[in-house]
Amino acid sequence: MRHEYVEYAYKGITYKDSYYLPDNVDKPLPVVMVVPDYHGATEYAEKDSQAMCALGYVACCIDLYGNRAMPKTGPDATQMIMPFFNDRTMGVDRAATALKKAQIRSDVDESRTAVIGYSSGGMLALDMARRIPDLRGAILEWGVALPWQLRPLPMIEPHVGNAKVLILQGTDDPFNPLEAVTAVIREFDASATDYQWMLFGQKKHAFSLKAEDNLEIRSGEAPTALLYDAEATRRADKYISYFLEEVFE
Repeated sequence: MRHEYVEYAYKGITYKDSYYLPDNVDKPLPVVMVVPDYHGATEYAEKDSQAMCALGYVACCIDLYGNRAMPKTGPDATQMIMPFFNDRTMGVDRAATALKKAQIRSDVDESRTAVIGYSSGGMLALDMARRIPDLRGAILEWGVALPWQLRPLPMIEPHVGNAKVLILQGTDDPFNPLEAVTAVIREFDASATDYQWMLFGQKKHAFSLKAEDNLEIRSGEAPTALLYDAEATRRADKYISYFLEEVFE
């Protein structure tokens, strides 16, 4: 596995996305963009990207905030991510810019692109599926699944995306209340989106994030909504692998 960084400027900020590539590849490969949670491109986000590369794809872990910013505590990360919640077009534009940088690479098959996002990064992945026409697939692993029409009001627009969607969530995830889940289901049914929604019983948010990798725990916090679960992670990995095979075939 090879690793490299790609640096570029976007709206006056320097970004440095992280790429992982399989060894000894002589043809363009599909690319999976990894959108981290609100802590940014942390060590565990890089591990997730390496897992995507191990499946045989080019993986791109995006530098979410620029300048390799990685807020360590929950309050600091919340402050940095809130602009993306307040203006959802901001997140789509940021992610689309990173995707375009990946698509122009000679080792990437620009027609076969997918995204996986975690927590707030899952919200961005879902919005990419709604607004980027040439995206093949979008995965939310314990992502925040919110309706497109939530805010701001100008975003009440028809879907233009054609991506297949896979959502993996725990039923005990407080960041995904039932009313939000049903609202997204109604939205996807109305737009004829090809989606699969896997619910893991009694599992919480961040079920694939081990305690030793959790920056909030390492910062001395005691998050009650986050709880690693090995069985849910094992099952999620299998769903993800199969889904990517399907969208890239």
